[in-house]
Amino acid sequence: KVKLTIEVDEGEPIRVDSVYFRLTDTVKSPINMDSLTRKVFKRVALTKGKRFRDEDLQSDQQALGNAFRNMGYAYVDVTYDLNLRPDDYKTDIIYFIKPGPLCYVGTTHIVGAKHVKDSFIRKQLKYEAGEVYDRSALEKTRINLYHLQLFRIVSVLPQTNADSTQNPIPVRIYLEETPRLNGKLGLGYGTEDKFRTFLDLNYLGFLGGARRINLQLKHSAILPYSASLRWIQPRFIGDRSTIELNPYIMRNKEPGYDNRTLGLRVPMNYQFNNWLTSSLTYYFEAVEQAIEADDPEFAHIQGDKFPYNKSGVILGSVYDNSKPRFSATSGINLSLAFKVNGYLFGGDFSYTRLWGTFRIYHKIGDFTLAFKMAAGGIHSSDTSGFIPVEDRFYSGGSISVRGWRRAQLGPKRESGTPLGGKSLLESSFEVRFPLFWRLSAVGFIDAGNVWTGSYSYNINDLGYAVGPGLRIETPIGPVRFDVGFPVWNKKKLPQFFISVGQAF
Repeated sequence: KVKLTIEVDEGEPIRVDSVYFRLTDTVKSPINMDSLTRKVFKRVALTKGKRFRDEDLQSDQQALGNAFRNMGYAYVDVTYDLNLRPDDYKTDIIYFIKPGPLCYVGTTHIVGAKHVKDSFIRKQLKYEAGEVYDRSALEKTRINLYHLQLFRIVSVLPQTNADSTQNPIPVRIYLEETPRLNGKLGLGYGTEDKFRTFLDLNYLGFLGGARRINLQLKHSAILPYSASLRWIQPRFIGDRSTIELNPYIMRNKEPGYDNRTLGLRVPMNYQFNNWLTSSLTYYFEAVEQAIEADDPEFAHIQGDKFPYNKSGVILGSVYDNSKPRFSATSGINLSLAFKVNGYLFGGDFSYTRLWGTFRIYHKIGDFTLAFKMAAGGIHSSDTSGFIPVEDRFYSGGSISVRGWRRAQLGPKRESGTPLGGKSLLESSFEVRFPLFWRLSAVGFIDAGNVWTGSYSYNINDLGYAVGPGLRIETPIGPVRFDVGFPVWNKKKLPQFFISVGQAF
């Protein structure tokens, strides 16, 4: 046997001193190189003072070529030269750009569409025949078609020919449609919701176009039954908006209440970009609440049922650039919502509800630091000050303060069941780190509580919990096991939680 030992001396890194762009060919349309340079420098990795890396050079070369392709130069050729100065560990980068002819868009050929009409597909195009060629318009078209959820594969490719510099340039759109009827069936178990199952069915192209129908059926211990039918119309006002019509029926069996609800929601959603989405939702609900025996809050009600109606709007926004999706290691997630019930919208009670959550993730080496802050408040304009139990705030549980069972932190009724409150304040901090295989560990500290007064918070009333946790990565997200120990509360026992997904 021969054992080889390879010693590597990295030495000092080479850094970029200057970057130059030079046109090697004349063009019909004048190019403002100063403006182009400013745009390119926002996208490139290798700028003055940056450490030189081969992969960054190749990426920047591609970005520079794409900048010209977006201006109509489909056959642009970008090469480079390095002025390396080993003595002072610096290099200049000189890009040589041969734009080629200014190109135009030709005819578009659509291949693979079976049920979706060509005329509908062509309405989604972000370019027209005869326009100056723009690579980014083709990419926007691909994204536009894919977001319709009618196709599982979308390819929008220019039919360029470098040998003949074909111009105008034909475009070929290749599609593979998603099955018109598709669905998902799921089973699971969690400490709080026990056995759970769901059925999710979609029918695509309902009444033509991109409309679709969605049916969701769910069951668990805290949601004994739920049936929701959604009619979804994409592209309601422009490409980025969606409107829905959503009748539903469900029963919520929470630790603090037992309700049956028949309702209708009409949400309109607008996606500003890949990270920011807002929605405006009108809702109407007919609710029947089961009343606990001898509950003084409902002493004036005859019988064991309390029916009431709710009507109002919810305005909400979510900013989310965190990634990856199921177990974020970077980015932030900020959600904010404001609910107006009653007043001009009718219903039996008039109140407003404001709540929001902030999450941030940061990776340091193998460790991920995660932080969450949640707060909310409710104000009633009724003399009674009554807030429906399902709209009150509750604290404690697997995604809240983990030293308490679900909704068990905060004010209680005389029977010991959660009363809920009009003010909420919670925070959580986690340190996540890998162990081996697909197993990782977590250390966390949670704090929070709810109060019965409107926008009334007392830091001295916060409940605290600390504990460890384990995560097993799966294709549907991490399976989670947490143990929460209440702090400064000797009467409380540790709580154990099993669920799917990170706590936040």
